[in-house]
Amino acid sequence: MAVAWLILKGIGWLLLVILALLIAALLVPVTAELCYEQGKFTAALRVLAVRVKLYPRPEKPAKPKKQKKPRKRKKKKTAAAQSQPAQTVMKATEKKTVEPAAPPAQKAQAEGPESKKAAPQPAARPVGKATARPPQKKAGKAQPQPEKTLQETVDWVLSWVRTGGQILRRLLEGFKIHHIRIYLPVHRETAASTALAVGAVHAGLGASFGMLQNFLDLRMEQMVIEPDYTGEHQGQEHFSCKITSHLIIMVITGVWALLRLRREKLI
Repeated sequence: MAVAWLILKGIGWLLLVILALLIAALLVPVTAELCYEQGKFTAALRVLAVRVKLYPRPEKPAKPKKQKKPRKRKKKKTAAAQSQPAQTVMKATEKKTVEPAAPPAQKAQAEGPESKKAAPQPAARPVGKATARPPQKKAGKAQPQPEKTLQETVDWVLSWVRTGGQILRRLLEGFKIHHIRIYLPVHRETAASTALAVGAVHAGLGASFGMLQNFLDLRMEQMVIEPDYTGEHQGQEHFSCKITSHLIIMVITGVWALLRLRREKLI
């Protein structure tokens, strides 16, 4: 009894350790690092001190090709060896003799008793009137379901859009986009058009970030929009950011989304 109790106690402690490690893994922040610089895009994933490069993937070293061994050439058969099969075929054909055909009278006498066969008798007709049975319907055949009306289809689509929007908003609330850095040189043909373009870019980016902050947690670190009158800074555009979230938030959001879809009878 004491041994069984010790075994159960050890299994319980082991399960508690596994559960604690699982909860710790769900609480650990996961960060995606994105960067676009000089026409090249890179992406990496960081978990604590471990950093994994996602794109571009490192190229694998090419394996050296194995050298094929030279094939041994087959020796040509001698003319005497090639002529032996032909001679054996000729001898076999010479030994064959044609048997004389039997006269037709003898053939008829030989086949006479065997060729007499009973003539096929006509099949007996059924007595009385045959009653035709109607075809029976299959018991397991499913009945066609009624088609949905236009109003039901519209309501179903609106329910999906409304529920999907709420799920997406809950999911995006768990993400934090920080360390945003933007460097954008603007160049046009003339100095006046360059200045106007810089103002338009400022207004567009400001309005876009203001709208996105209603759904996302954006934290700008640096944004530089520089007028490039001479065009010497073209090709030096830079954008980088970090997206951080926790696995436990994704798990909770997934369970909530599943329950919400089942309550709305969408799945």
